[in-house]
Amino acid sequence: MIKEGRLQRGSLNSEIYISKFRQVLLRHGLTMSLIAAVCVCVPFIPSVLFSSLSNLFIAPNKYFFWSFCVGIMILIFLKNTNRDLNLRQIFWIIYLFIISLVEEIAFRLSIPLIATEFFGTGLFWFYVFLSNILFASIHYFTLRWKIRACILAFLGGMAFSRVLESTEDLALLIILHWAITFLNTPSAPKIENLAMKN
Repeated sequence: MIKEGRLQRGSLNSEIYISKFRQVLLRHGLTMSLIAAVCVCVPFIPSVLFSSLSNLFIAPNKYFFWSFCVGIMILIFLKNTNRDLNLRQIFWIIYLFIISLVEEIAFRLSIPLIATEFFGTGLFWFYVFLSNILFASIHYFTLRWKIRACILAFLGGMAFSRVLESTEDLALLIILHWAITFLNTPSAPKIENLAMKN
């Protein structure tokens, strides 16, 4: 049996178990996208976003190459783990890219900077900490993750924040997030609810 990704992990209550693609889109995807959209509406964020993507505009071929490499890695992974590359799986891979984009815009780029703008620069990494706490908490409520997985999401978010702080390259971070998220959740959610346990 193929070991499924985080969305297929067991839940204490099967009635609230999140395993359908539609549930993920409405609960997780919509929530994260709305947060990112609100952040981008803050007046100074679009210019910061544009600046953080400047390397992509300067050398797009480099980022297309990295994205191509991630795509090849995904295909190899699917083949080696006996997963089918069907339409549902393709939509899932696209979804993982889009969610990586909106999560990085919202939680790594925008929220710490918005907090800094309103409350001062002295506590920047505290704002990063709070942003990633929010990031992990939203996964707990929208995807019904276990606390253990949410702690890992928080730690991963802090690592992503450090990468962004050191490189100032949001495009690179989105590609990295996409690759790691796929490896953590390689299988598209199923149509029916699953009863799998860890």
